[in-house]
Amino acid sequence: MEVKKIKKQPVVDIYWRKLGFFLVLFLLFFGAWQFIAGSRFLADTSDIQPVSTYLTSSDVSLEVRDDGSVYKNGKKITSKIKPEKDFDELRLIVFDKNGFYLDNLRVTLNLPAAVSAQTKPEILAIHGVDSASSIIIDEKTILYEAKQVGESATITIVAKLPKGTINLSFYEQTIFLLSSFGSSVWLTIAVIIPLITLIYLILLVVTQRSAQSNTMPDRGIAAPPAALPPAVAGVLYGQKVGPREIAATLIDLSLRGYIFIIDRDRGFAFGKRNFFGQLLSFEKILLSKIFRDNIKISEEEVAERFANHLYSHKMSVFSNDVYALATRLGYFKVNPISMHRKYQFTGTLLFFFALACFFLTFKYFPSLPYAVFLWVGMMLSSLIIIVVGSRMPIKTALGRQALTNWLAFKKYLSDPQPLPPDQMSYEKFIHYLPYAIIFHSEALWVRRFSEQEFVVPDWFLSDKQGLGLHDFCLALFPIIGYIGQNLASIREPGYN
Repeated sequence: MEVKKIKKQPVVDIYWRKLGFFLVLFLLFFGAWQFIAGSRFLADTSDIQPVSTYLTSSDVSLEVRDDGSVYKNGKKITSKIKPEKDFDELRLIVFDKNGFYLDNLRVTLNLPAAVSAQTKPEILAIHGVDSASSIIIDEKTILYEAKQVGESATITIVAKLPKGTINLSFYEQTIFLLSSFGSSVWLTIAVIIPLITLIYLILLVVTQRSAQSNTMPDRGIAAPPAALPPAVAGVLYGQKVGPREIAATLIDLSLRGYIFIIDRDRGFAFGKRNFFGQLLSFEKILLSKIFRDNIKISEEEVAERFANHLYSHKMSVFSNDVYALATRLGYFKVNPISMHRKYQFTGTLLFFFALACFFLTFKYFPSLPYAVFLWVGMMLSSLIIIVVGSRMPIKTALGRQALTNWLAFKKYLSDPQPLPPDQMSYEKFIHYLPYAIIFHSEALWVRRFSEQEFVVPDWFLSDKQGLGLHDFCLALFPIIGYIGQNLASIREPGYN
């Protein structure tokens, strides 16, 4: 007897493209964090080289030029003059725990103009310095001197030059002006930007909806206005494929004899009943997602599939096919997925731009610490664009007319009055139930049949005997709601 080898399934079924996407995001954030953590600049002290752990003295020559650049022993360094409100400041670490001892450290500072008398020099010495002083040598030169400098000492020289000594560029003047803004100003900007974005998008949505408004019919109609699958009618109604469209499709497939639902005291199960017939592409995808190659699947197997998937490509295709069918029928100007992605791309691009600026502010604009609020506000704006922008109505004239007709049917389904006896039939309740679900009217539709004798449909099998209408709904709705919610949640980003 031939023994067939069974291929071992992976414990977790992961979509590697999405895993790679999140890995790139993680590396981006980690790299940015490392970038900032390593960006603290200390002045180069490598030219103070010890012969041993003891040196008699060391001389450092600094020159400040009129453009604000600083040269150390003839070499340009990255430190620059920092403009303040009443003066321009040079603050430079010249000795930082260098690991050797100095009898005497002398730093000569050459100024770009004869302003020594108006300059306020200061030397900050900590952790093992016997004495430190600053002396004006002549009208353009200041000498900083420290004696008995220990191995773990840190010495910083400060020179507060009078305004006008340094010719700041337009860029530096702009940065200085922005740095004068307090935290309250930046915080206000951070609040105003997303608020303006939100108001603008809401007004745009309202304007578009006014242009595409549907007048609520005065009277309901007692039958669906067209032979549309419930999911397509749901997209026309809400312009999105959500859990209700999935749940309604499951009931519709049950009504048409393709599947049956089993309700148990502990859990539920789905079974295939018909393998032939006319199925739309998104219906085939939904069945293949639930059953794969099985003819029956239990709640435990369904839950395992939900847990084992980060994203499901099949469910993404399901949504896209529903949108595509509604667009081919002429209800939308463009496929709603295209519109969703346009706003998602714009919002995502803006978000990462703001995120990059958020990190770069710390490195290149340390004088603007509160400017990060601006980028936080921009990131919030980007999220608003993604969420609100994707709800922009894009129905055609045909779509608006069709929706008006379906709203008349919705009015009939949600009418609070009981149905007349001649319209109250079991078959009507069951066949219109998928549409009641997509219109959020299932509770009202059930109430219209509260006086009707109910017969459990043959596609719903239960261990309980004598189920009435309310018992049937209390058993069915949680099952399809659970399936619809979970299948909707594992679609790839950009499909909703």
